[in-house]
Amino acid sequence: MTVPRIEIDDRDVVSALNRLIAVGESPAPALNAVGRVLKSKIQMGFQTSTDPLGRTWAPLKSRRGQPLRDKGHLMGSIDYQVEGNSVVVGTNKLYAPVHQFGAKIEAKAGKVLRFFVEGRPVFVKRVTIPARPFLPQDRLPDAWGDDSLDAIGEVVRGAWEGHGGAAR
Repeated sequence: MTVPRIEIDDRDVVSALNRLIAVGESPAPALNAVGRVLKSKIQMGFQTSTDPLGRTWAPLKSRRGQPLRDKGHLMGSIDYQVEGNSVVVGTNKLYAPVHQFGAKIEAKAGKVLRFFVEGRPVFVKRVTIPARPFLPQDRLPDAWGDDSLDAIGEVVRGAWEGHGGAAR
């Protein structure tokens, strides 16, 4: 009696598993996807004048418009970088901490601060800039974490299906 021989062509499965292994060995596509999500979330906060938890920023006192949107330099500077197995999101603007954490600025002794409000010069001894957080501070808001996991899932799904998945 001859034992029947069954052959299974598992090339597709092996190929898919190899693509998944590659995602784990080189997580840059997944980390880039997370970076894009976080950058977008931060920039959306500028558009809506809200912090990462959805709280509205303090209103402006000396001009019309939205806080931190006058020329858009701070919002436009938000970017991310993949460093090893991490994503770093932030800005290179030196004045960013003033807006993130707030500040009290005082003129030097015998001097005054000078700036313009609607084209008119203003002279004061001190100014208080309220905190208008645009970066998460202690941890990612839950929705941001969920969206980041979804972005990673798209990359993994794309690798499994054999078409990348990083293009989003």
